[in-house]
This record gives sequence, C-alpha cells and structure tokens, in this order.
Amino acid sequence: MQLLKVQTPAIRRRRARGGPERRFGAHTFIAIADAAGAVIGELHGIARGPNGAPLKIYGGVLPFRREFIWGERLDHRTGFYDESFPQGVLIEGETEVAACLEREQRVRAAVNARHIPYPWPALFGANSNAYYATLIAGMGLEDIPLDGELWAPSVKRLLLDAPTLRSFAADSVKT
Repeated sequence: MQLLKVQTPAIRRRRARGGPERRFGAHTFIAIADAAGAVIGELHGIARGPNGAPLKIYGGVLPFRREFIWGERLDHRTGFYDESFPQGVLIEGETEVAACLEREQRVRAAVNARHIPYPWPALFGANSNAYYATLIAGMGLEDIPLDGELWAPSVKRLLLDAPTLRSFAADSVKT
C-alpha cells in the first residue's frame, strides 16, 4: 500500500486548440493506493457547512456563508484524482500505511471538532492545503516536493498545535 501526495489544479486552461494545458493553484490531498497501485481511497480537507453538512454547491465555496474546513476520508476514488496530476509517494508498506491511517482518524476528528471557518477567498487561512499540512504532520510524515508542483496557498499552515500533532503519533505507539 501507499499514501500519495496529489495536487489537483484549481484552474486549468488551454491557450489554443490542442495546445498545452496551463495549470495554476492546487488542492492538495492524499490518495490511498493498494499494493497494485490502484487508488482505493482519498483524504481531503474540504469546505462544508456546520458539523460537516454538505454545501448546496458540491465541492464549492459559497462566499460569505458559514463554511468550515472539514476533513473527510473517502473509501473510493473520486473526480479529484487524475494520474496526470502532480503526485508522489509519501510512505509505502502495509504496516506503515495502516499506522498512518490510524493517526489520520485522530487528526480528522480533532480538526472537525474545532469548527474552523473556511476563508473566502480560500487563498489564505484554513483551506484544503492547510488540512493536508496538518494531516501529514499528525501522521508523522514529511512533505515531499513534486515534479510539476503547483502553488498551493497555506500548504505550510497547521490547523492544530504541535503538541497535539505529536500526541497522535505517541498515542499510536502505545496501542
């Protein structure tokens, strides 16, 4: 098994018919791949209503409403994943991935319990990229550079404090 860092371009545009696609901005997330390399799940930070309620516009932010950053684990591949998007292996191995996914549950629960407002515009603050940074820190992983990496606002911002993030790894060692 593997955990993959993936970047979905926020803006995609073709300059001319048949020309190269220009990509700008990123939604950074983690894809879960099985032993054969097939994506079987995804870990996202997305905008949701209070207590994780779906927004009226799927996957979109309704400006100046009450959206919150919400961690989600999807046990299937979604439209966010595409093999052509920038991506790389964060960690691999059945045992190693299982330990990270155990920590992921704790990180997700802690972030969701905080009811952190999702900013508009989503360029700064508690956006999906900040959730990614918090998630990998809570899983005890280091971020990796990607070939073709896109600008990802707030990808260095953490949504939980360092002692809380360290406790997730310490707790999983004890169990």
